[in-house]
Amino acid sequence: MLLRRVSIWSVLLLAIGGVVALVNPKPLTSQIEQNVMGQARPNQEGQSLVEELNLTPQQDQQLKAIQQEYKDQMAQQRQELQQAQQELSGLMAGTASQGQIRDKYREVNVLRQQKGELHLESMLAIREILTPQQRRQFARLMQQQKGNFRTDARN
Repeated sequence: MLLRRVSIWSVLLLAIGGVVALVNPKPLTSQIEQNVMGQARPNQEGQSLVEELNLTPQQDQQLKAIQQEYKDQMAQQRQELQQAQQELSGLMAGTASQGQIRDKYREVNVLRQQKGELHLESMLAIREILTPQQRRQFARLMQQQKGNFRTDARN
């Protein structure tokens, strides 16, 4: 049961994280991932996300399928971006020309954009399986989580 909740939170987190990455390319997504993964257990009222959104068994299965579909692609994008960022850092610390550094910087930005677009696609896929009421509820829950992250970051 816990694995199911973690899986659901992971998919939803990755989807919402994509929108955050598109709006604000700072590493808020990784903070969200860490915080949500740590809170994959039921909320304060003892409800899981599936219960809060009142997902049907069919929606639950569709959510798992979406997670499976995007999981490997997202991991690959994350790895490519991290590698390019490390290479850029190495160029900055080394004797590379300004042109080489600019080229690598552009590559990093392209990879960020691609990663953000993949997150958006996964979020749109999740959105398609939710009813309008579930979408509103999910947005409210994500806003609450976002507020919690900001509060935690200040403390």
